[in-house]
Amino acid sequence: MSDWIAPWIEEFGDKITQFLWTYTHDHELAQDLAQEAFVRLYRFHEAHPRQKVHAGWLYTTARRLAIDAARHRQRHPEALGDGPSDKIRGTAGFEQMVTTRLAVQRTLDSLPRRDRECLWLFYYQGWTVPDIAQRLGCSETAARTRLYRARHRFAQLWGDDDDDPAR
Repeated sequence: MSDWIAPWIEEFGDKITQFLWTYTHDHELAQDLAQEAFVRLYRFHEAHPRQKVHAGWLYTTARRLAIDAARHRQRHPEALGDGPSDKIRGTAGFEQMVTTRLAVQRTLDSLPRRDRECLWLFYYQGWTVPDIAQRLGCSETAARTRLYRARHRFAQLWGDDDDDPAR
């Protein structure tokens, strides 16, 4: 691999593995999926060298890999072994967590782009309100207001979907 990806692995390797562990509750599987996420990042960069990639791309790819792994486990229960980590991965709690995360993603996707951006920057990227204000080109008060309204709209949509089995 090239020197291009080394800083990515150094900065995000452990973070992505920990992130994936929250989906899988299996350290070995999380490491395998993290490695696959970095391979995909490398391949993407090779195919599109001029396109800028941000950490969100890597987290989204990792999340999709975890969901695919969970779906594979559901379709192929015979693949489960007798080890304790295999039993944890096959639990209904894990499936419920994935289902809930997918429901959250659907709700976020139904929000206007402006709201999604505020929520993404604050909750997923860990940006502060001043950072968000600078990104959006507005005052901190305006950024706080946008974040408040985005949360409110998310809560309304989340509450309106009473037939969702994830909740």
